Amino acid sequence: MAQKAYIKDLYENEGKSLRAIARQTGHHFDTVKKYAHQTNFNQSGQLPERTMKFNIIADYIPIIDIWLEQDVLEPRKQRHTISRVFCRLRDEHNYKGSYNSVKRYYNYKKAQLKKHHEGFLPLAKIAGFAQADFGEFKYYDALGSSHKAYALVVSFPHSNAAWMQVFPSENQECLLEGLKKVFYHIGGVPIRIKLDNMTTAVAQILRGNERVVTDGFYRFMLHHRFGADFCTPGKGNEKGNVENKVGYTRRNLLTPVPTITDFAAFNKELLHRCDTDHNRRHYSPPRRVASEADFCEAKVMNEQDTTITELWSSEKSQLLTLPEYEYQVFRYESLSVNKNGFVILDTNKYGLSPELYGKVVQVKIYFDKIEVYHDNIWLKTFERSYERNAEVACWKTYLPTLIRKPGATEHTRFFDQMPKLWKDYIKSVHGRDRKSALMLLSEIVDDGNELLCDEALEMAHGYGKVDTDNIRQCYMFISRPEYHPSPLKLSSEATLSNYSPDLSAYDVLYSGYRDDKQGAGNSPAVILQSGFVGQVEVKGVVQGE
Repeated sequence: MAQKAYIKDLYENEGKSLRAIARQTGHHFDTVKKYAHQTNFNQSGQLPERTMKFNIIADYIPIIDIWLEQDVLEPRKQRHTISRVFCRLRDEHNYKGSYNSVKRYYNYKKAQLKKHHEGFLPLAKIAGFAQADFGEFKYYDALGSSHKAYALVVSFPHSNAAWMQVFPSENQECLLEGLKKVFYHIGGVPIRIKLDNMTTAVAQILRGNERVVTDGFYRFMLHHRFGADFCTPGKGNEKGNVENKVGYTRRNLLTPVPTITDFAAFNKELLHRCDTDHNRRHYSPPRRVASEADFCEAKVMNEQDTTITELWSSEKSQLLTLPEYEYQVFRYESLSVNKNGFVILDTNKYGLSPELYGKVVQVKIYFDKIEVYHDNIWLKTFERSYERNAEVACWKTYLPTLIRKPGATEHTRFFDQMPKLWKDYIKSVHGRDRKSALMLLSEIVDDGNELLCDEALEMAHGYGKVDTDNIRQCYMFISRPEYHPSPLKLSSEATLSNYSPDLSAYDVLYSGYRDDKQGAGNSPAVILQSGFVGQVEVKGVVQGE
């Protein structure tokens, strides 16, 4: 409006020509002429036309709608383009219209889908929308000691289906690994997931619904193409379905207190137990009632004549497809090795080797293990510890250092980890004998035969001679048993030839030796000592030297 007023002022009050106004304002001549001569600036009283007509393509609209609505669940690179829709209509449905007609409806439908997608309410029971949350529980290990762990529950309010995975922590690796396991078990990815503002997913809470998402969670979202909604701080009731599911699954799947010796095996069993639980009838949320009798009546009225499994089978079709490549859940950290050969991760120490003191190593951190690399060379893999200030060290790693300092062996913190018989043997020897024993032990470990250590020592005790050489011989006998090849089996009987060579020609050698004993002739020994090289003719037969 300011530009229109400026053109009008130059034309009416300053008396400039239309071309002069066009040069001064930079507008096209026709634009200047239009607003210089305009006298009516009232707004139009007619509402804008919002209904688009697609008469030519009307019969094909339901087909296009199915294709484009299904595309929302597929990867971006495998969705229908305008050209692909046109070709399929022409080839599969005998479409005779123009490309532009298809293009107009395609753009209209895509805009409608975008508006519909943006208009979803996160708390509505929309098919394909999920909620996720952690719940704390107790379990026993193989020794009967109790520990605290965390159950990740992913629920779908539309069908009331839910799946659980348990982990020793609720860190980012556990969160992403649990989500991935559920995705691959159900065969798809939720369109959106509602979560708390957990630090493993949210780096910073901004004003309103805005969040700064952590890099690891953002990368996981982009890989699987789902969206995330986060609750208002302190308002966990915004994802009430999963809050209830955490309690339900804990009471029904984790009671009595379970014994977990292998989280991977236990989680695999949990997924199947969740599938079985879905065979029960589905109940809609009961309406608010005033008495117990009214509550029972409302519960009966809200019962749906279907199971959760049946509802889930229809909701499953709304999920996004799984990504082409499986996401590897881990993160990298660079850590320095201290003078004792340890790296520290989450307050826990992992033993490498004092030889790496001062070096920077790269640690690949999974939810259940850590892999250590130096200069892109793998060094060691540890089981990840979730204790506090724990020390994870293996005596085999320190053998090269102990060989240089054998006197310190029995004073190390990992001495008790060594094979029992070897501990007693190392204590009983000193100096060079201890160093030789450690070198032999390192040799056995490097061969990958750690389980044969005590067996070799027991065999040496049985022979009554316990020293390094004898133990090595026993180890070689155990680890590399004598090979006895089986006799050659012929396909047919071999014919034995009757071969009787005539050896009388060699008698002259013996006779010459005897003559030499009597003082005549030359013996073979004499011929060799004299350095004679040539041929000896015996009875007309030329023989080699």
